Amino acid sequence: MEMTRKRRVDLTTRRRARCKLGVFMIIADRGVRRWALDYRLRGSVAAVLLGLLPAVSALAQTAPETETIEVTGSRIKNADAASANPITVVTSEDIAKTEAVTVEQFLRKLPDVDFTGGLSQNDNNGGYGASNLGLRNLGPQRTLILVNGQRFVNTDSNASATAVDLNNIPTSMIDRIEILRDGASSAYGADAVGGVINIITKQHYNGVEAGGGVGETSYGDGLRYNVYSTVGADFDRGNILINVSHDHQDGIDSAARAWAVDEHNLAGIDSFDSVSGRVAGAQGIVNPGTASAARYFWYGTGASAASTNPILASNAYTLGNPIAGGAYAGGKLPPGDLAIPGVPEVFFDYLPTEQLTSGIDRTQINFTSHYDLAPDVTALFEAFYTDRQSRQLLNPEPLGAGTPTPQFPSAFLIPAFLSNGALNPANPTTAANAAALFGAANVDTPVALSTRRFENGDRIYTDDINTYRLRAGLEGTLWSSYDWQVGYFYGKSDAQYNVANEANFYHISQQLGINPCGTAVAQGCSIANYFGYQSLTPAQAKYSVFDNTSQSTLSLQDAYGNISGPVYQLPAGPLNAAFGFEYRTDGINNVPNAVVTQGDSATFEAPTQGSYATASVYGELNVPILSNLPFVKALTGNVSSRYDYNTTFGRSLTYKAGLDYAVDDDFRLRGNHSTGFRAPQVKELYAGAASTSPTGTDPCAANGNFTGNAQCQLDFQKSGLSAGTVPPSITQLPGILGGNPNLKPETSTEWTFGAVATPHWVPGLTVTTDYYTVLVRNEIGTYDPVALLAACYGGVPYIVSQAQACKFVNFGHRAADGSLPLISVLNTNVGDESTSGIDFTANYGIDAAKLYLPVPGHINLTGSVNYLLQDNTVAEGTTVKNAGTFNPNLNGGTGEPRWKALMGVTYAQDTWSADFTERYYGGVHEVSSAQSPGDYPGNEAAGVFYSDVSASYRFRNISLTVGVDNLFDKDPPFLQTSIPAISDGGYDFTGRFIYMKTTVKF
Repeated sequence: MEMTRKRRVDLTTRRRARCKLGVFMIIADRGVRRWALDYRLRGSVAAVLLGLLPAVSALAQTAPETETIEVTGSRIKNADAASANPITVVTSEDIAKTEAVTVEQFLRKLPDVDFTGGLSQNDNNGGYGASNLGLRNLGPQRTLILVNGQRFVNTDSNASATAVDLNNIPTSMIDRIEILRDGASSAYGADAVGGVINIITKQHYNGVEAGGGVGETSYGDGLRYNVYSTVGADFDRGNILINVSHDHQDGIDSAARAWAVDEHNLAGIDSFDSVSGRVAGAQGIVNPGTASAARYFWYGTGASAASTNPILASNAYTLGNPIAGGAYAGGKLPPGDLAIPGVPEVFFDYLPTEQLTSGIDRTQINFTSHYDLAPDVTALFEAFYTDRQSRQLLNPEPLGAGTPTPQFPSAFLIPAFLSNGALNPANPTTAANAAALFGAANVDTPVALSTRRFENGDRIYTDDINTYRLRAGLEGTLWSSYDWQVGYFYGKSDAQYNVANEANFYHISQQLGINPCGTAVAQGCSIANYFGYQSLTPAQAKYSVFDNTSQSTLSLQDAYGNISGPVYQLPAGPLNAAFGFEYRTDGINNVPNAVVTQGDSATFEAPTQGSYATASVYGELNVPILSNLPFVKALTGNVSSRYDYNTTFGRSLTYKAGLDYAVDDDFRLRGNHSTGFRAPQVKELYAGAASTSPTGTDPCAANGNFTGNAQCQLDFQKSGLSAGTVPPSITQLPGILGGNPNLKPETSTEWTFGAVATPHWVPGLTVTTDYYTVLVRNEIGTYDPVALLAACYGGVPYIVSQAQACKFVNFGHRAADGSLPLISVLNTNVGDESTSGIDFTANYGIDAAKLYLPVPGHINLTGSVNYLLQDNTVAEGTTVKNAGTFNPNLNGGTGEPRWKALMGVTYAQDTWSADFTERYYGGVHEVSSAQSPGDYPGNEAAGVFYSDVSASYRFRNISLTVGVDNLFDKDPPFLQTSIPAISDGGYDFTGRFIYMKTTVKF
């Protein structure tokens, strides 16, 4: 549930979701276009080579000319575009047919990618406008994002790890995207564990192109528009290209979608805060302290109001829907914003007043150029700049016992006495008739309450991120045979995050009379009445909040060199080799707001600063073993190895070996074995300690899962408390997260086996299938605090033992009132993860006339399917099975369906085309349903089909595309999470979206 702003925690039990791009994928195995691959991934040099290992190439389609190209995953250029690696290619033409304004909006539809542990536009709470994705359900930090074959700087999105923000990639500059569905640490170094996404931008253009698009949902919201211009010119010995673009996307309010406000009528479940939040219709609740005593709602101040207007809780009214315990909506009470712990029948519905998806504005300026210094030497320079401004909206800060804060770790108390000893007039127990109302024992006693103050309005999040990368280099050919390159690039992402109307809890403590106002009276400090709706004066309301502004900077520097070419002529063909070097530095600097570092906000956070360097050498061999023999058209081996030295972790050696076996022109086999390495990121190492407030309850409190059990009693005893202690009921847990300089690097092993069929008796048909299995050891992440509590107090199986779980939750260290201590969720090596699955793709193109259709044109059918066999996290002998599940406790909810698919059909003539795609996101069930089995609403959901259509028309130099995404307006299924549906999944939060795009070329 939404309360205090959630800090994103990269929990390694994080489970994920995916989607497939609904328009025309091209399987790289079919052959990557040689004309588009002029400027390819360049990078490092020199290294250690290991023996061969079976691999198999994707669909070999030899280029008719001798021009060589470089395909993602290999440093060796080859006249054959085929690769032993499974690669998916998406072209700019594919992207142009979709509604996409950002890279995320079309990649999220691909079965290849997922948002497990990442961020998307669906993450209003905790997303900070960023977009991160990954491969193989291993998280974005284990997927390497390249731009033109080189790394791109990460962006800090206030999570425990950092990742490339795809919003920084200029969509209008993209030529194509190559997705390598295999490990590639031996080629690119750390992070390429799950695979590589190489975004290749336009490198050469002569003329002027202007374009844009606009779209809106069928609900009349979610407006998106973009405009761009690309200008390129050839000159005597080179080319220069300039691209400028601006994109805009409106956020969508939860209130605009019925499914997001009333999650599931049949289930009778709405998203209300239990025991914490606004009570519509109640201005105050006092808990008289005995279970049998009546609890009263009342409004107004003073004895007369309390005595003449008491309302029993059993007759309370709130929010328009029947709620458990006899509380119903409607009634005569005015709107209010207050609840007291111990009254679970009263809730606050936060969904209608916050956003469902984030808004974003981007302005981008991009530049590329190349100049021939000599016949075989070319200088190149490129620059990418993005100013991204995004917005999120959340309800006012929750103040209360259910939400621990540094100033109020146990309860939000209205004291009976002010700091000067006088009675507090804002405390109802100090009223003249308090004894009659609440009992003599409760006169002049502190009152714990929970409230949201609407006087200042919602919390408004604005993010301003400036990101750039500059790259300069030389490349050429030596002795007409050896391609070489050297270069340097520098990237920086400078993020400024501002949150308006965050609560200043020290100022509030002064307004409650806990601390004196002193000289702050001149700033608006005074004793305030926190019982009641709009009961604060404008000056008091202003004094109670602050603008939380923080800044975080990530930097990346890289110098590289590479040379490749033939080294020996073997009977089956030339032996080709590549050698390279790379020297990279990574740095971070994060400066929180002073109010936050003092612990006076809802959270606290210490500054972050750190850096390290990595030096690398690598090498690769491509060995033709056999060719032109019976049943062996070609058998080729590829081996590569990389040596890295990191100034923090020391040495690492990775390797990869594969075989590409072309039986004949119709059938090929491929296979690879590789090892991987991921060094901890600078933020994972050096992040300052920070508090977090994940959703959860104290297992020993009245609303806990293990109230009164032996483990709770033991905890009280070790904490020096009585056996009858009743801890405060909370709905958000007190946690602390941060960096850990003692982290170990992750290591991985991966196997892939596949086949490619291009039968000559079915011209135009290509079918591929690939099996993969990945094992990651010493995964870096954070433990799930809810699962830690369940393991410690209830013995519920988790990836750590009960004894270890109790250490992380600081068992035996409760506060005097029984409150939970801080739960440690610092970055750590949490255990191992193993995942495996099968990819299947098909592409069939045929002229309509060959199908005996009475129309001209061409028909193309495409299909892509991913089946997840398993995804298990293992630690200390405990296994958590994540395939086919969703986890409601991680990052707003993550999902991993077993099946994901994308099917498409295109009919095209010379000047126009029509496209239809069907994408499928499979069914899931709650990850812990072994403990709570059952087919009931919210515990599991069936798969969802989304239909997209588009049509394009070209007239001379003008192109026009119109389309509809989610044609039948499918809603996400209801799943019991802290938001309406799992945010980090493949579900469509937008609804039916209608768009138009146009391009003009001169």
